[in-house]
Amino acid sequence: MPRPSSTTTKILRSTDGTSIFAEATGNPGNLHLVLLSGLTLSGCVFDDMCADQRLLESLYVVRYDIRGHGRSGKPNTAEAYESKLFADDFRTVMDAFALKKPVLAGWSMGAAVATDVVTHLPPDTLSGIIYLSGVPATSVVGEMAAPPLVAALPGLISNESVSEYQAAATVFTDRLFAQPDAVPFAVRALHIGHSLTPDIMRLSLNRQMDIDSLWKAGQEGLPLLVVQGTKDGHREGSAKSVDEVMRPHFKNYEIVWLEGRGHALHFECPDEIVGLMISFTKKVGGKTNFESVFSRKVGGKTVEPMYHYFDLF
Repeated sequence: MPRPSSTTTKILRSTDGTSIFAEATGNPGNLHLVLLSGLTLSGCVFDDMCADQRLLESLYVVRYDIRGHGRSGKPNTAEAYESKLFADDFRTVMDAFALKKPVLAGWSMGAAVATDVVTHLPPDTLSGIIYLSGVPATSVVGEMAAPPLVAALPGLISNESVSEYQAAATVFTDRLFAQPDAVPFAVRALHIGHSLTPDIMRLSLNRQMDIDSLWKAGQEGLPLLVVQGTKDGHREGSAKSVDEVMRPHFKNYEIVWLEGRGHALHFECPDEIVGLMISFTKKVGGKTNFESVFSRKVGGKTVEPMYHYFDLF
């Protein structure tokens, strides 16, 4: 699908000189949302979803390819993958598009950028966070990943065997979808990765992050919406669910379970994801006081946030 006419693309330079490819869709006068893709991928996986007219009418959506990925620069040193530089990339994009208190919506490992942001940027930078099958930091990948995915990861970061890398990439990609055999070949090919080398995979997965900064932001009231499929091949059988990891640390927290859906929610149920992104961003957008964003008063008593379970079939 071609980009909507309201899309603007820019090649930016982060603080260390790394190029960052970014694109914005919609009306800058709307509430602002930054949408980030997962490990090995780029913002183009969201092209179809970002052409949704409801999104264009409601939000100003900015996507950028995370360093090492897609159309952005691909430095190959550990120093280039320090947490502060990921936060600098985010700030560079915010400044280039004049974003004000955006919501950060991250798919899979793209969600981890929120940890970089709250660690290194002012506490009022974000209005809220959305996890689309999200992972909060590299340090918890092992306990949140499905055992077959954990078994495949060594092949993705090894330079020893092309065939081993290809086999691991196939496992990684097929497990994005609840029913991979039903996914068109073109879609599977798009999601198999954008020329991410084993070296950059290793640097991306091994980078150090301060997850305690995220927990602190959550306790101080930064709103978080978790959206998770019940048939997520990247999560099934993991030691801990994203709900178990995140819920204890966030005062303003909501989770939406999507019945029968996998890891690639933007492909499997784009209508629902668009609706959730719009409603959450309107709920928290631009607020400076995060207290009790989700809690409600009923009969004079504070009621805990609601947890939703959607059956989409």
